[in-house]
Amino acid sequence: MSFFYLLLISLISTTLTENKLVFVLTHFRHGARAPQSYYNAEEHLDYIFEKWERPGELTGMGQRMHYLLGLRNRERYITNFKFLSEKFDPHEILIYSSSFNRTLNSVGSQIQGLYPQYMELGERINEDQITRAKPRVALSNNIIEHEKSLGERALPNYMVVAPIRMINHNEKKIIIYDIPKCLFRRDEWREKNYNSLDSLKNIVKKFNDEYVDKIKKYYKKDQNYDIHFVDNFCDAFIAGYTEGKDMIIIKESGVDQTSLLNYCYNFSALNFRDWISGDKDRTLATMEVSKQMREFIYYMKKRVDADIAGEDIAKKLEDYSRPKMMMISAHDSTVSTYEMFFAKIFNNNDAISFYRYPYFATQIALEVVTDGSVDSKTKTYSDYIINYYFNDELVFNRTMEEFIKAVEPALWSDEKIDEYCHFVEKEEKEDTGVYIYLTITFSCLSAILLIILVILIIKMAKNKSVIDKGGVLLNSYDQN
Repeated sequence: MSFFYLLLISLISTTLTENKLVFVLTHFRHGARAPQSYYNAEEHLDYIFEKWERPGELTGMGQRMHYLLGLRNRERYITNFKFLSEKFDPHEILIYSSSFNRTLNSVGSQIQGLYPQYMELGERINEDQITRAKPRVALSNNIIEHEKSLGERALPNYMVVAPIRMINHNEKKIIIYDIPKCLFRRDEWREKNYNSLDSLKNIVKKFNDEYVDKIKKYYKKDQNYDIHFVDNFCDAFIAGYTEGKDMIIIKESGVDQTSLLNYCYNFSALNFRDWISGDKDRTLATMEVSKQMREFIYYMKKRVDADIAGEDIAKKLEDYSRPKMMMISAHDSTVSTYEMFFAKIFNNNDAISFYRYPYFATQIALEVVTDGSVDSKTKTYSDYIINYYFNDELVFNRTMEEFIKAVEPALWSDEKIDEYCHFVEKEEKEDTGVYIYLTITFSCLSAILLIILVILIIKMAKNKSVIDKGGVLLNSYDQN
């Protein structure tokens, strides 16, 4: 047994040594959070009547999830692959987050695992710098005493901070969480197509058949147990179950928690697979993924081109335009759009056999690897492999050449998104309105000026007539 174990370890070590990592994109869902909606807003009670301080905010469990994910990624990308530097280098990683507290806090927690405090990787300052590292405000004695305890550490416990680029989900050109400015709204598509989706109608019916009679005494008499209620109910239950809440009404009603948890996860999976991104052409998924995939391909080409050029040349070319890694902190909806998009591209549009629901802190990764034992100068794009992971599961791999050939033509340009969402039409209408306003204003001013000009011409004509008459009299007098 020990022989086979050692053989396995040897094979893994050999694989990691031979496979050279060139570029990585990780896109992950935030950690555990509070439910997004209240049933009783005044008392901060969710749809199973558990109390939360703030809806949708990351919890301590969510922070722990991403801290541990950061430790795992450190083990993989720093310890095993020796891909990233031991200490944080802002030139190596581009970090993005959607503009929600829970995603910003998640990636911040993950950074603490990627560069943990116990390894003392944070910045240090010398004695001279300590005397000059002061803000321009007066410091109390308590703060001065705390400052002395810091010693050479720039921050307590050698904490590492990293720049996070916030993606504004309201910007039309960056589609990451929703498409609020697009006329083809997600919710509009859902409402329009719900009645034609048997999978969703059946799962909502199952909720009404199996659970409503047991829980309805806790809700309003006229409560409608439709898909929106089920969505909010399951969101609250999953959050409460994850956090270990008491969930009194679930216990009192006699509902089996394991059965309900499985139901809610199945509902959430169908919600994204068939409802949110379920249009047959994967339009919503394609729009949301396009911006990120174009950027991924751009930086991937930069890294691979530098690798082919050779290590010496690549070192001279290292700059902001050539990061090693992209990290994107986002949502279950955005992870789902990757799944739906790649099902379209690499799985004959079969999302049923391809799609996996992204639980809290789920991470997908696109890793670009090559054979490290082969001279890079002889390589082409076909010698670089892109591995797509859903958590630890290797879902597919393609050569870089195959990947680009399949993915690039499917991506939407900013102009196509503009056209599809009618942004251009709207802007043209706005421009037309301004043009009409200016045209009317100019016409009015022109008319006024024309009237003034006519009046002046008439006055000048009258004056000329008087002068002419005076001239004739004078001439007659002279003649006599």
